[in-house]
Amino acid sequence: TAGHGLHENEMLASIKIRPSLKDKLEEEKAKLPDLELHQVAKHVEAPEQFVMKTRRTLTGHGNKVLCMDWFKNKRRMVTSSQDGKVVVWDSFTTNKDHWVGHVPWTVCAGLSNTRI
Repeated sequence: TAGHGLHENEMLASIKIRPSLKDKLEEEKAKLPDLELHQVAKHVEAPEQFVMKTRRTLTGHGNKVLCMDWFKNKRRMVTSSQDGKVVVWDSFTTNKDHWVGHVPWTVCAGLSNTRI
């Protein structure tokens, strides 16, 4: 079909353009100095002392907490742990809102709107 042919032509054109874009990218990268992190770090001042203060302690996991993330409302948070639990917390009250236990495959949990 005509639409199919147009799609093929666009793909062929993009394939022809790619090498020149790649060459331009390589040229631009060559202009930048290539430095190691320790070389850059020599010229950075150390930050002033940073003091962290415990506000609340949330207890409920039986092993190391591997991951944590905040809900958009900044009141709730979700944690996952080596004990296999995923817990949703109310950070103001330190209460568990929801939890799922014995999930051995949980490595890290994330949020999508209001769901874990």
